[in-house]
Amino acid sequence: MLSYIGGKSRIGKWIIDYYPQDMETYVETFGGMFWCFYNMDMEKFPNLKRVVYNDFNPLNYNLFQCIQNPKDLLKAVESISCQQRGEFPTPDIYRTQFEQFQSEIFADGFEVNGPDYDVAAKYAYILTSVFSGSKPETSKFIDLKGKYKSKFLTFRDKLKNEKWVNKFLAVTHVENMDFEDVIKKYDSPTTYIYLDPPYWKTENYYSNHDFDREDHERLAKVLSEVKSRYSLSYYDFDLLSEWFPKDEYVWETKDFAKAAGASSGKAQSKGTELLIMNYTLTDIIDDSLVG
Repeated sequence: MLSYIGGKSRIGKWIIDYYPQDMETYVETFGGMFWCFYNMDMEKFPNLKRVVYNDFNPLNYNLFQCIQNPKDLLKAVESISCQQRGEFPTPDIYRTQFEQFQSEIFADGFEVNGPDYDVAAKYAYILTSVFSGSKPETSKFIDLKGKYKSKFLTFRDKLKNEKWVNKFLAVTHVENMDFEDVIKKYDSPTTYIYLDPPYWKTENYYSNHDFDREDHERLAKVLSEVKSRYSLSYYDFDLLSEWFPKDEYVWETKDFAKAAGASSGKAQSKGTELLIMNYTLTDIIDDSLVG
């Protein structure tokens, strides 16, 4: 939907290939911009009754509260985008606007009591104006120099697009909880949980959160006790095989190009994405996907 640090827009389809199609409740505990859900083909999950978005970041929470009413959010977005003359931004105008919004919603003591559509629109404007949605509270405005359509206008168009609107409306619950609380609230044998926590030693890249080394271990402990099936995204690190032994869990990997590693005139850096699951792949996917 929008670019965001750690977002799975590029590899979401790889991840959801491992989802069980008989799930009745779908939960993302670290929702971010909800890219895995938006990559799901809903026709492949005929039993799905509840879709749960959760994020500890109050700005993300507010944005997804507002997205459940796309017409109202569109009005707030258009109140900003109507100031744009044509489809291509004028850098001086938009940089000033960006800096005003950034100083407002990331000010010390700022609180959002959602759903607040104006704040959601301003937050979306900031996310679409920084590189890969990263560090929106401190990142500088990106000058596209008229090369591309504004990403903010692309977001506006999604709010009008029937395909996207149907996905927005398919979300049944929006939560702003600690990961342990949301897992325990929705845990059941018919629940599927996708988890994409801040990765090891990159925790400080994320805004408005409180996640550290102890939380990684707490997450592993909580997952060891669930009834739900789940998949967990990480980059590998030493303690991971201790918490999720390879003889007890399914580990799958995929090499990919890092969006955050891109720069002008240089090749993108590579990474290896890891997906850990507490169920057997042959129970839910074709043999052609295993190996």
